[in-house]
Amino acid sequence: MKFLLPLVAALAVFLAACGGGDGDETEPSPAGSPASTTIASPEGEATGAAPTEAATVEDGAEVEALLKAAALWLEDLPQGFILDEDTFTTNEEASQEAGGTGQPTLEDFNSWGRILGYDATYSDPEALSSLDEGGTLSLTATTTLYEDSDGAGDALEFVRDQASDPEFIESFEETFASPGLEVLDAGISPLSLDELGDDRQAYEIKITTHSTDLDEDFDFIAQLVGIRKDRLIGAVTVITVNAAPPEDQLEDLASKLDERMKDALE
Repeated sequence: MKFLLPLVAALAVFLAACGGGDGDETEPSPAGSPASTTIASPEGEATGAAPTEAATVEDGAEVEALLKAAALWLEDLPQGFILDEDTFTTNEEASQEAGGTGQPTLEDFNSWGRILGYDATYSDPEALSSLDEGGTLSLTATTTLYEDSDGAGDALEFVRDQASDPEFIESFEETFASPGLEVLDAGISPLSLDELGDDRQAYEIKITTHSTDLDEDFDFIAQLVGIRKDRLIGAVTVITVNAAPPEDQLEDLASKLDERMKDALE
């Protein structure tokens, strides 16, 4: 659905400090598990994916494997989801995706000591085929590694400041608006979350739109959570349409993400 793309892009901008963004694609893993994705070898041999800048900080293959292990896997998600794509994002790619007033810059990412980010995007084909009935359209799991916990903390604090900025919703609406899609209303509010990781934050963004192509109104709800554990930040974004997210779904996904991150860092 083309009119969903601006929403996904706008949310990617919002969570850019946590590591989100659209980079060069890697081959998605059939089962959504970390072991099945081809990554660069420690010796720099060609393995199907271009070397990343992470290799200049620490072993690139180890960083990529850590990020995938720390993210939510397909088995962690509700039934019906499939893996659409998974990508690694360098600082340059993340800054290009986040480009704009008030968004993190390449200098910000470098000052935070951001090493590399990983995004895995999932969708529910059944929900996409029945928008009028409502349901969960997509889910994005993101993990980002920083050089130290201070830098990761600064990145998460950037998102917190951004969410409380009165001008954020206005700029968010501008990012989301596109030909054939009008934004009728938008708002953001913090969500309560269990004491997960070393720091955490969660938000709900509600957007009412009108599709001039379909001559219909759509209510989108995006729930986002970011968790910092030491120098690693994990995030999950769930987007629903014409329906509220299932009760306790975000808490359940956040708890699973927290466990994945804990295991990956041990």
